[in-house]
Amino acid sequence: MNSNSAASSSAQLLREVRQHIRQQLPKQPSLDMVATALHISNRTLQRLLQQQQTRFRDLLAHCRHQAALHYLANSDLSLQQIAYQLGFEEQSSFQKAFKCWQGCSPGVFRQHKQAAVNWSQHNKAHHAQLQVNYGIN
Repeated sequence: MNSNSAASSSAQLLREVRQHIRQQLPKQPSLDMVATALHISNRTLQRLLQQQQTRFRDLLAHCRHQAALHYLANSDLSLQQIAYQLGFEEQSSFQKAFKCWQGCSPGVFRQHKQAAVNWSQHNKAHHAQLQVNYGIN
């Protein structure tokens, strides 16, 4: 196997691990569960992740982080519901993790995200009004 196909196969493995983690949430997926689902041994999965300079817990955190961003930006779920969807037993654990990921609390992130959406909608409406007033196309 040449280095390009090895890199491609490793990238594919990372995609599969992330996909499996996302599918398992809100259950707390383990390395054992993912290795079994991918039909490889735990040690082989650990070794392959190490070759990609990552760890299973880092991939789990990444998947949770991405899902949290999605839920906060695109849903009306409460923080407690989001924490559950991400596999956290306590809302406080989710808030602590989110603050590490983003540097702010999930509530503050949601407020800023909503303010940005409102500002964007305001600008689009203003631009549309300019088009009508001045015939801009």
